[in-house]
Amino acid sequence: MAVLTTDNVIELLKAGKNVQEIAKEYKITRQAVYYHLDKLNKKKKATESYPDKPKIDYNPTYNWRIYNDGLVKRGEIIFDFEQFKNWEKELKLMNKNKAGAPYIYPNSYIIFLLKIKSIFQIDYRTLQGISNRLVVLIPYAKASADYTTVQKRFKELEVKLEVYREREENQEIAGDSSGLKTSRRGEYRMNKYRAGVRKKYVKLHIAVNTKSNQVASCIITDETGRDNKQMVALVEEASKYGKIIGAAFDKGYDSKENYWFLKQQGIKDAIKPRKTMELSKLKEEIEKIKLKINRWDAKNKSSIKLKKQLSRMEELEYYLKDPEGWKKEKNYGQRWKSEVRFSVLKRLFGEAVFSKAMKTIQNEVMMKVNMMNKFASITIKAKKDLNCIGFT
Repeated sequence: MAVLTTDNVIELLKAGKNVQEIAKEYKITRQAVYYHLDKLNKKKKATESYPDKPKIDYNPTYNWRIYNDGLVKRGEIIFDFEQFKNWEKELKLMNKNKAGAPYIYPNSYIIFLLKIKSIFQIDYRTLQGISNRLVVLIPYAKASADYTTVQKRFKELEVKLEVYREREENQEIAGDSSGLKTSRRGEYRMNKYRAGVRKKYVKLHIAVNTKSNQVASCIITDETGRDNKQMVALVEEASKYGKIIGAAFDKGYDSKENYWFLKQQGIKDAIKPRKTMELSKLKEEIEKIKLKINRWDAKNKSSIKLKKQLSRMEELEYYLKDPEGWKKEKNYGQRWKSEVRFSVLKRLFGEAVFSKAMKTIQNEVMMKVNMMNKFASITIKAKKDLNCIGFT
């Protein structure tokens, strides 16, 4: 006996047969035929709700020569011993007015060893073995750094964000946050069943320049750090490298304070609002707030809180009326570049940090972000160099 399929039902319906005739022909119940009809109706509704959109080529032809050249340059920069040419000057400056035993290794050398540890994800003792061999190749070094020295010096460091680009006239940024584990494979089971305390994770908040793909500002907090509380600091730090004309953030940054801040700074806000109410109800609330603002202004009272609320509601109204038009006008599609940076960071250095204390975690994450910025600048430089010699 033939098995009835949805395609069979379509053909039989086109032939003019009804449900009872189809069930009789295949010796099944009418309920079984209705099952296939329900599938067809659901498929039809889905097609009507989400019509076919024109396909966009998100993977244009990539210049692989530039990409390959950038990857090769990464290795050259990591093991570039010319960075230690100011070894003696750096030590002299560090030991000036220092109480106690003088430093033997400059900060640049300690950071160099920690970069190797981050990239190859090795332990401190293995790092000491590498240092024993590298000291032969570095003429400025008089002795190898042991692992306890590297650990102690790392705690003393104050690693700051490094951006490898010139100040721009205008720039657009995209922001997001992501968690980094503070425990590695196997540690979770030990914490859960022996100590009984769950290890917390840390959050990295970044704002990325959408043109250069470099992180223009970043903040490291514990897992309780809320996204919407970090946006103002991210924007202010990123503004050091050029006037910000656009800022794209996801729903986690949706707050009336953030909308108001961007409006006062003259920045095109692209914060995707959360759907907190229906459009009809929203319009009524907007009119009520406008009337309140007018009454307060007439009495010379402060209406800043109401204006902040209104700025957020007007943005939500625009989004609800035309979501696709809002995304296009706000250039919201550029926000994915911040997610790409997190993907690059975790593929290069892993999803976990090796440090334990919050200060050293911040130093470690900042160091990794600086390396990622350096790698991004290499790709841009390779593109410029190849364009200069006429390569297309």
